[in-house]
Amino acid sequence: MSKKKHLGLIILFVLIVISVILMVVINKDSKLVAKNTDKEKVVVQAGWLLNGEFANVCSAIVNGYYDKKGLEVELRPGGPTGASFIIATNTLAQDSSVDIAIDGDFVPLVRGVTKENPNEQIKAKAFAAFWEKSPLGFIVKSDSEINSVKDFIKVKKNGQKYKIGVTSDSILPQAIASYLGVSESDLNVVIVGYDATPFLTGEVDILQAYWTTQAYAVQKAGIDYKFIGVQEIPGFNQPSQVALATNRTLSEKPEMLAKWLEATIDGSKFNQQNPEESAKQILDSRCGGPSFDIEQESWLIKQSLPLLDQNKIGWIYSDQVMGFAEGYRKLGQIPSMPSQNDLIDYSILNKVYNIK
Repeated sequence: MSKKKHLGLIILFVLIVISVILMVVINKDSKLVAKNTDKEKVVVQAGWLLNGEFANVCSAIVNGYYDKKGLEVELRPGGPTGASFIIATNTLAQDSSVDIAIDGDFVPLVRGVTKENPNEQIKAKAFAAFWEKSPLGFIVKSDSEINSVKDFIKVKKNGQKYKIGVTSDSILPQAIASYLGVSESDLNVVIVGYDATPFLTGEVDILQAYWTTQAYAVQKAGIDYKFIGVQEIPGFNQPSQVALATNRTLSEKPEMLAKWLEATIDGSKFNQQNPEESAKQILDSRCGGPSFDIEQESWLIKQSLPLLDQNKIGWIYSDQVMGFAEGYRKLGQIPSMPSQNDLIDYSILNKVYNIK
């Protein structure tokens, strides 16, 4: 055989080997792509900016807990967006691309299901709640003589009433007055914004606030404070970080919801064990993004851990929810009392916790 012919055979053999290798690689990549596209897309609408309040979902995304369940989860921010304000429950009811909503409380759902026009009623239910307690309450200075909501009606040593700062949309003045058996005019209520500035500047003595947000600014300012939970007011003991789905999704995609809830519970457990790492994960582009402050998010995550139900993460206690709904009705905020079935679906929780 001539050298030329021999060289040609070698080149042909090399080309065949390269072709086989390329086919294997391409086939492997195509399987990976197919595997990725097989994941079920799940859109989650948050009720606020994607900060440490949603650390359980964020950690489940970053750590691949959803991936292992075959889910591809997109977390969308809520709250103030330009000139509008996104309420997660309402968005869930109006936007068919949203599968799950996580809202701060039951208020939008209670309002939505009790609308008198059936065509306007929200067709959705809560299927989990990650914080057993609400972070809403009141901040007062540690050296004040205020230790309870019952003290709000008292006067200071100089004879002046305590100034109570609340937001313009708050029903707390009405609730406080009802609880104390006085009229709203007996309270010295001041309308403020959603930050801690009025309290820091001394404009108000009592500030409606969240333990997980405004309290951070107060603490950073070096002010010793006491936090009085809103749970003291009858009917205001409700869970927070409520997960909701439409009736249709609950009926047609129970397996998806169960997988999502299991992975999110794993995210909550990761937050408990690794709050510092969880705070770093908030900066992931799929979550809050790099504009968030790690120190503040770490503080928020640690602050929120006592709000978790340590026995059954995600569980909803019906007595708590119905007690809130009844209190809300008595304040005239809704026209009728909803049933438990109007508000809560236990099928997903029962599946996750193997309850028959």
